[in-house]
This record gives sequence, C-alpha cells and structure tokens, in this order.
Amino acid sequence: MSEIDDDQYIGKQVKSYRALRGLTQKELGDFVGKTQGAIAQYERGLRPVTDRAVLYGLAEALQVNVGDLTGHADDKANPNVAAFHAQVPRIEAALMSQGHVDGGGDPAPLERLAIDAQRALKIRMNNDYATLGGILPNLITDLYRHTLDGDERTQIRAWEELTRAAFVTALATKGLGFTSLAWNAARAAHEAAVTVGDPGGMAAAEFARSQVMLGTPGALRASLTYSAGGADRLQSELTSPAELELYGMLHLQAALTSAAVGDDPGPHIREAVETVRRAGDGSAFELNFGRENVLVWQMSIAHEERKPGAVFDIAEKLNPESITTPDRKSRYFIELGRAHVAKRNYSAGMAALLRAEIVAPQQVRSRAVVKELVGHMLRTAKREVASGDLGKLAQRVGAVAG
Repeated sequence: MSEIDDDQYIGKQVKSYRALRGLTQKELGDFVGKTQGAIAQYERGLRPVTDRAVLYGLAEALQVNVGDLTGHADDKANPNVAAFHAQVPRIEAALMSQGHVDGGGDPAPLERLAIDAQRALKIRMNNDYATLGGILPNLITDLYRHTLDGDERTQIRAWEELTRAAFVTALATKGLGFTSLAWNAARAAHEAAVTVGDPGGMAAAEFARSQVMLGTPGALRASLTYSAGGADRLQSELTSPAELELYGMLHLQAALTSAAVGDDPGPHIREAVETVRRAGDGSAFELNFGRENVLVWQMSIAHEERKPGAVFDIAEKLNPESITTPDRKSRYFIELGRAHVAKRNYSAGMAALLRAEIVAPQQVRSRAVVKELVGHMLRTAKREVASGDLGKLAQRVGAVAG
C-alpha cells in the first residue's frame, strides 16, 4: 500500500498551484468564501472537495482549469478509456470539416448510419467508451457528407441523425474532460436540429449545452439559461411523448443548476414529476426519463443543496434494481455513497461505491468525485481497513499511486 505522500487528491493540487500563484491560505480562502482553516484541511486531505461551488471557486482563484485540480489529464491514460481518448483528434476533425474531406469513396448508407447513431446513444449510457470512440469519427463525417450531397429527403434525415451523433459526442466528451470539444459538439447538435426545425432535437441540444456549461467554472447562470430558457421557449412545440421526455430532462437539468447557484430547484422538480405523468417512462435520446430517473436526479440535487439527509429519504423511495441502465444505477450508488461519507459512515460509503463500480466500472473509475471520496476515506480509515477493499478501490480509481 502506498504511503500518504502518494495520495492523489484535489487539495494536493490546490496547495501546489497556490504556492505557484504566491497566495496565502487566507487569501485563497477569502476568494472562495472559506476560512484559512478550511483551506488547510483541503490541502492536507482531511476534507474532501466534493462541493461544486468550492471546486469551481478554487479553479478560478488559482487560474487553472477544473481538470487541473481533479486530474483529468492523468485520467486520459486510464486503459478503460484510452481507446476513446485516442480517437479525440479524429472526432474534432470530423466536427470541424463538416463532411468536406479529401479523397475517399462514398459515405456509408444513411440507413446504416441511422442505426449507428442510435447505437452510439445506447453505448454511451453503458459507458463503453472504447466502442463509442471507434464509431463517432466516421459517423459524424458520413452524416455531414449526406447533408451536402443527398436529395432533400436524404439531407433532412441526415441532419436529424447528425443531431443524435453530435449530442452523444457532447455528453461523452464532456464527461471525460474535453470541455471545448463537448461545446463544439453541442453547438453542432443545435445547428443540425435548427436546420430541419426539429423541436425534440433542439431540446436535446439545449440539454447538452447546459450540461457542458454546468461543468464550466463561472458559467452556472449560462447553464440555467440553456436548460430553463430552452424549456420555456420550446414548451409549446414539445408535444409528443418523446418530446415531453426531453422537456422533463430540461427541467431536471434546470433544477440541478438552480440548486448549484443557490436558487430554489422545487418548481423545476415539480414540473419534471408532472411531466412523468404525461410522458411516462421512455428513452428519447436514450436519457431514460421516467420516475426512477427523476428520483436519482433528486439525489444529486439534494447534494447540491448540501442536504445529505435528504439523499437517504429519496433513496428509500427507489429500488435500485428497478433502474435499467448502468449509468443511472451507478449514479444512484455514487450519490448514496457521497451521503454516507458526508455523515462519516465510511463503511456504508465504501459499500455503496463498490456497488457503483460493479455496475459501471468505467464511469466510476473516471469520476473525480469518486476519487476524492475514496482518497478521503483512505486517509481517515484505520490501517487494517486501508489495506483491504478500500485500498484496492483507491488504486483502481487513482486515489493513490499504483
């Protein structure tokens, strides 16, 4: 087992960048609204940085990206997602070239591309990044080529499928720390949906743009503009069950962002719950909107409000075995684990995170919040515990050097 000096945690990065910027702990604390003692605890690893506002405030004060603090740069070497990372330059090129490529034969048939676009949505929800990375570059390029050279009917269908392909690209790359690429993909999804006047596609694109902004320091209000504003603008046009599901997802996103900025998320949660009644449980853009999904989101929202007790209350309403997608089920256990750690029930917290890892190992091992929680538990656990399951999990998520 590695010694404490080999631990990988946000506070260690904070200390390094603070020294580089010539800031005292008090000066840094004043910037983010924390005491000098709190900054000292973060830097010593005695207090995990799991609060979005604190993390973003630290990044802004230290003039770095969030990924510089959470370790996204190191995570790109993770063998579970290395194949996707290797495809990022090709994905970027596909979005920038928009089908204007040198040489090559005819694009793949549109029907096959439509199947691949739908398959890509499912693959992302299953966290199979290696497979997804292999699909996206050619999928995006060939769909763009059909928008350039096909007849009117072909062009419309290609734009519709391109909305899906760009949407899944935005969410996948955002989750892996490629913020600029994710933003470009979300914009491409929006442009494709607007081109053919598809309100469902526009709603999905607004959801993606809000997601990217939610992960960007200083852009929470922008995130709320895309989610809440998008829901308001498109409400009268989103009438089919699938479109209503996207309307509900926009309100869930707006609720989460509202909580992050200190506003009341209640109205957006209530609108999402009401939308479940009207739309039912569906799978528009494979987001799996429905009762179970709304409850999992409410757990995340309770964390944004710093109410771990409410997380337990919400979790009791939900049987995790009823959650059909690995992405959502693992998120349920991650949020439950966060609540247990907040209450200093580390054994229950570890058990929940291990359940999450079993369900979706790639997602859990790439989540900065999981690495931070596991490292915190490791530093506060007894030596015999640290050498058991917790220590092994710490190495798998990169909380300590291997």
